Amino acid sequence: MPTTCGCALAAPWLKWQKSCEGWTRRACWSKTDGMVDIISPNTGAIIGHWTPDSGARIGAVLDGLPRAIAGLALPETRRAILSVAITALDRARGPLAAVIVAEVGKTPAEAADEVEYAQGFLRHALTQVPDTTEGTGERRLRVVPAGPVLAITPYNDPLAGIVRKIAPAIAAGCPVVVKPSALGHLTAQTLFDTFATALPTGAVTMVNSTDRDVLNGLVADARFRVLSFTGSTPTGLAIAARAGLKRLVLELGGNNPFLVLEGADLDRAAADAVARKTRAAGQACSAQNRIYVVASLFKAFRTRFLDRLSGVTFGASDGGVTMGPVRSARDLDRLGALAAGGRSFGTCQAPSPFAFGPVVLDEDTSLRHAEAFGPLVSLCPVPDRAAAFALAAQEEQALACYLYGEVSPAELAPLRFGSLGINSTRIQGAEVPTGGFGTAGIGREGGIWGLHELQTTINERWGA
Repeated sequence: MPTTCGCALAAPWLKWQKSCEGWTRRACWSKTDGMVDIISPNTGAIIGHWTPDSGARIGAVLDGLPRAIAGLALPETRRAILSVAITALDRARGPLAAVIVAEVGKTPAEAADEVEYAQGFLRHALTQVPDTTEGTGERRLRVVPAGPVLAITPYNDPLAGIVRKIAPAIAAGCPVVVKPSALGHLTAQTLFDTFATALPTGAVTMVNSTDRDVLNGLVADARFRVLSFTGSTPTGLAIAARAGLKRLVLELGGNNPFLVLEGADLDRAAADAVARKTRAAGQACSAQNRIYVVASLFKAFRTRFLDRLSGVTFGASDGGVTMGPVRSARDLDRLGALAAGGRSFGTCQAPSPFAFGPVVLDEDTSLRHAEAFGPLVSLCPVPDRAAAFALAAQEEQALACYLYGEVSPAELAPLRFGSLGINSTRIQGAEVPTGGFGTAGIGREGGIWGLHELQTTINERWGA
């Protein structure tokens, strides 16, 4: 059974309360008198609330998009906006990190890293603001904004998940309407408060709702030309079905294998596997789901991996732990079901209602077709490297794959993943593309490739 630091949960996502070890337990957010309460995964306490936007307010935001497009027309204006945004974000590092810790349960170090990661997208976008015209004479090409962007963002990176979408949009000249996760609202609001004087009116706007009909209406609205979504595959598919002819950028998570092959530095592989899986309590689409180890190395790697995992401390993220809690009661229920028959590791050091300790499964049955999105992983031997590569090549939710050991370019060639980490899990950065193949989504974020998703061209032929 998985190790938790609280009591059993029931009826996730319904408003309920239960006294448990001195704190109040709630699902993760609840509605009271039309307001949405935000509940910290560290304590179970309400730490804020917000009011869903009215239809009139959302309509006014959409009506203002043409003016916002005009305000972003000049490249020098976009550069100025990004420069001011960089300064504003830098000054707000402390408050932003603090709200990330309180709202989504990242550790202070992870929250500080997220602020720096977000800042990297702004800095990179500043270097990528394009000139509007290429070529001279008879044949000219104008690079123009694709149009207004609807950005639907996740809770697991509540700051960087927003900034990575708005930074290239500003560089491209596209106004953005951000619909953040209800589980990351405080962070989003803190970011928008930070940018209040940095961004011109309408360039980047936030709308808030938990109403499915409101979201469906936004997705279908023809005034948006690009829809950028990060979240689950089922939700992404539903969004794509309603989006019409919009350009889509969908990052839908990954069921990521981690291969340990001949020639691997087993100490490094074990350390990296534990760090990657426990970062943000495993709530990262790029975290590995399944570890496959060639049989000749399995016993030695398993010993190293489990020893390191046993040293993990978990619980409330402000309690000096290695790993914070998962975000919601629904996550606890889901992970508990997936973890049946697994072995628990680590020590609960700082009690939290949503704490969930690392769990290792000895077979990959429950995770073969389900993304864990939490501190749950399978660890399995395979006969040889050919079997390991064959298992990786079968993956449909192909976001990332990690390979430790001696690997040749010829072996990598058949692997269709958005990112490959060879003897490293550090695959992400503002300057590189992220995205996947198959049911991991379509389109790319990051680098010049993310900018191109937000641009289109006008071909001009000038006669005499």
